[in-house]
Amino acid sequence: MGGQDTTAGRPITVRDLRRDEGDVLDAVMAGLSPRSRYLRFHVPIPALSAGMRSTLLDVDGRDRIALVAEADATDDGSGTPVGIARVSRERGRPGEAEIAVSTVDAWHRRGVGRLLVAAVAERARAVGVRRLTARVLRENGAAIALFRSVFPVCLTRWDADAVVLVALLGEGVDDWTVTTEDVFADLTDMAC
Repeated sequence: MGGQDTTAGRPITVRDLRRDEGDVLDAVMAGLSPRSRYLRFHVPIPALSAGMRSTLLDVDGRDRIALVAEADATDDGSGTPVGIARVSRERGRPGEAEIAVSTVDAWHRRGVGRLLVAAVAERARAVGVRRLTARVLRENGAAIALFRSVFPVCLTRWDADAVVLVALLGEGVDDWTVTTEDVFADLTDMAC
C-alpha cells in the first residue's frame, strides 16, 4: 500500500505502519494534545505504556492493519507523520473489525483523518471485513461527523460512555448495504 494525495496543498503519503516503527507512533502521539489523546483512548493518557505501545505496533496486514499518513514525504520514503488509522479484527468474528484514527492537532480539519479512514476501510474490506465498528466518545462530534461522512450508511447505538458507530462494507465503496440481519444483530447488542 502506498499512495499520495494532496491535503491542504501539501502532499500526503499513506502507507502501512511497520512493527518496527515505534518512532512514527511516538511522533503522532507527541503531536496530540492531552484532549486529543483523551478523545482517542477515552481516558487521560500522558504517554503510552509499554504494553499499549506494543499493542499499537502489533500489525500483520490482515487481522491488525495500521496505516500512517505522512506529510512532505521525500524520495527516500521519509516524511512527517501526521496521523495513524487502524483496524483490528474481532476475535471469533472474522468479518468484523474495530476502527480508530488519530491525527496530530496541527493537521486537524485538513482531510487527513478522512483520507486515513477511507484508506484503512478499503484495506479492511479487501481482507474480508464486512462490518466496522468505531467507539467514539459522545462529546467527540468531529470524529462522529468524520465516520459518518466516510460511511454514508451507518448504524448507531449507545454504550456506557460512547457512541458505537457500525458501518457495513459492501462489495464496493459506493455499494454499502444494510440487511435485516445486520439491523437485528445491532438491536440485540443495544443496551436498554
